[in-house]
Amino acid sequence: MTDKRLRNALQNLALALLTASALFLLTQLPSLRGIQWTGRVQELLNPTPASSPREQAGIPLEMLPSVQLLVTGDSEYGRYGRLNIPAEDPVLQTVTPLFQEALGSATEVGLAADASLREALDNSGFYLDLTPSAALPLAALEPWLGELGGADRMVRALALTAREEGFAQLYLLEPEGEIYLYETALPVSAVQIACEGFSPNGACFSYETNYGSLEPYTMLVAQAEALPDLNPELPAGYSTYNLLTALDFNAHTLSRYTESGGTVVVEESPRILRVSPNGAVNFISRGEISSYLFRTSSETPTLREVLSAGWRLAAALTEGTGASPLRLRTAERTEDGYALSFRYEADGTPVVFSNEEDALSVTFSGGQITAFSYRCRAYAPVEGETASALLPASMAQAMAAIYPNASLSVGYEDSGVGPLAAQWLAGS
Repeated sequence: MTDKRLRNALQNLALALLTASALFLLTQLPSLRGIQWTGRVQELLNPTPASSPREQAGIPLEMLPSVQLLVTGDSEYGRYGRLNIPAEDPVLQTVTPLFQEALGSATEVGLAADASLREALDNSGFYLDLTPSAALPLAALEPWLGELGGADRMVRALALTAREEGFAQLYLLEPEGEIYLYETALPVSAVQIACEGFSPNGACFSYETNYGSLEPYTMLVAQAEALPDLNPELPAGYSTYNLLTALDFNAHTLSRYTESGGTVVVEESPRILRVSPNGAVNFISRGEISSYLFRTSSETPTLREVLSAGWRLAAALTEGTGASPLRLRTAERTEDGYALSFRYEADGTPVVFSNEEDALSVTFSGGQITAFSYRCRAYAPVEGETASALLPASMAQAMAAIYPNASLSVGYEDSGVGPLAAQWLAGS
């Protein structure tokens, strides 16, 4: 009996060693280099989906877009402003807890006029802008603001202002221009003390300047910092094999063909995946999908569940190809479910495509992903070059003022030809 147990133990050990050896050899294949294998191995060995803990943990901080911050007050030296602050930046860890505490005690007063908000912004406070072209439901900002349940109100900016005494007021600005006022239980002293940590640097709102045709709450800075040029390229790990593996397809399927332009079409009913040589990836499904990667945890998912599933897909695409990370740009409810869009950022500075496409757009219906479009890119600073100076802020403001109600921001525009230089971008 003892010999039999010993023999079984030796057999199990040999199988484990063979498995480890096979996985090591797989990682040495050229077509598989650049893939992060740790999560894949865990999925094979774990009886429950590896994505479950991520979904239960909520919305990750690294999913959120960069923001613009303006610290308000009545200083004769102007206000403090900073463009394109990454979601993980320590500055936001100072400011966002105040918004979280304010929202936790907020009582809605109703719609507020522009004049009311502008008067409030003359006091100490913080104005947090999700940067031009980004708008999200309040609940999507959970990593900053805490879990808010069914807070589906779309916001493009939040303002927390301190009156002379009493408690702070909270303003939420919606994409279409409506402004909502909330009374809170946050003492004004908490806001005032936090504002003292920021020295004025000449920033202001456009409504305080002669550029009246700009969007009124566009944040203007005295001078934008120089940013490095970027090389846009297809990552080394971009291949049909790696994408099939990352997206839970059969990587060795024979149900595929190549179009005349080089696009590989893979049909794995009910899913169809198209992989183009230029980095464009398109997916569509015409029926139920069993793969956990493409499903939410229920057929009638909450926004939180949709965002979690969308982030799983974004992470799978990024890790599977070695592409640059993606950041959430918009999350909107549709007739059949939800639509998410993501963008690229370089240290917080947005990268936009000249044809105005999203880096990743995802469609949800009935608790599953029914379609997505992805543009695979990797962005890295040009080696050996110093940062390029932007056009003086005053000139950019004057030029953007030609377009009625335009916003103004700093970003990179990817036209398919590199390298990319940071520039002022005017948007609607």
